[in-house]
Amino acid sequence: MLFMISLEHTPEQCFARDEYKAEMKQWAGEMKSSAEKLGIKINGAYVCPNEHIFYFILESDSLMAVSEFLKPPMLTHHTAKITPILTIEETVKGSTLLKS
Repeated sequence: MLFMISLEHTPEQCFARDEYKAEMKQWAGEMKSSAEKLGIKINGAYVCPNEHIFYFILESDSLMAVSEFLKPPMLTHHTAKITPILTIEETVKGSTLLKS
């Protein structure tokens, strides 16, 4: 299953601030190995610094694994929106509304 994730933080919680830089560097440095250990494929990891938002597209069979992947500091410094999504192809193929 795919998950579209947005994590928004306030300027006061920004990882560019001196008090949070070390936490961010550690989390980012462990991101790929953590995902692999949890069985998560990272399809995309992005940030919009001007809007203080991180975006992730993750593939996992488990919402619990996704939550573990986003462990502190990500979920403690952000308001999270974790949305399960389907590709358009999956939706068309599986939708009874589109079959005739």
